[in-house]
Amino acid sequence: MEERAQIFKVHLRKIKVSEEFDKATYSRKLAALTPGFSGADIENICNEAAIMAARGDKESVSVLEFERATERVIGGIEKSMPKNEVQRRTVAYHECGHAVAGWFSQHASPLLKLTIIPRAKGSLGFAQYLPDEVSLYTQNQLLDMITVSLGGRIAEEIFFGKITTGASDDIKKCTQIAQGIVCSYGMSPELGTINYAAADGYQKSYSERTGHMIDQEVKNIINKQYRECKEILEGKKELIEL
Repeated sequence: MEERAQIFKVHLRKIKVSEEFDKATYSRKLAALTPGFSGADIENICNEAAIMAARGDKESVSVLEFERATERVIGGIEKSMPKNEVQRRTVAYHECGHAVAGWFSQHASPLLKLTIIPRAKGSLGFAQYLPDEVSLYTQNQLLDMITVSLGGRIAEEIFFGKITTGASDDIKKCTQIAQGIVCSYGMSPELGTINYAAADGYQKSYSERTGHMIDQEVKNIINKQYRECKEILEGKKELIEL
């Protein structure tokens, strides 16, 4: 974080910022919002924020422009919202399902912003999280990632009594995490500390029986987190409504 703050100071020299904070404070705040960002990403944020302020005929760049620029660098350009009211409502409940599941999961990354305005192609909305600087994850953190990913689909199920195709990316992510727990990280007591991940282009190096155990263990992990997430959301329905 300290290194990023130093890089922000360099790129903020050429920008006139609003007087609510000095440039050192801006640098620290922006460094906290951008874990894992490279120097080029940081330069993009500063340039993008200045362009946004110029488009709005502002004399200086404020926190709002910096936040919007950060979102653009993370998620891309804003797309148009669904025109259909039912779709907008479905997306809103879906995204709030993720948010509430994350808020009440002890090991989930903190949520900074949630919107039903999509950014990436094919995405329903946009959620900005603040992950840890360190890219080492415990089993509990991985399980909570699955819980949060399932929150959208479960919210649809609870409030509409039916599910949509909007959760396809979430389900893919859950499956990849669960397979990592079982096959790559040696976190499954059933299969032990053996790597079962298949290398690209190579045949699986385990028996059909082991393959069946892997499938069952992945399914058990996701089903368990599904039940936990549903329990959280059913107990916090009023917060999703809000």
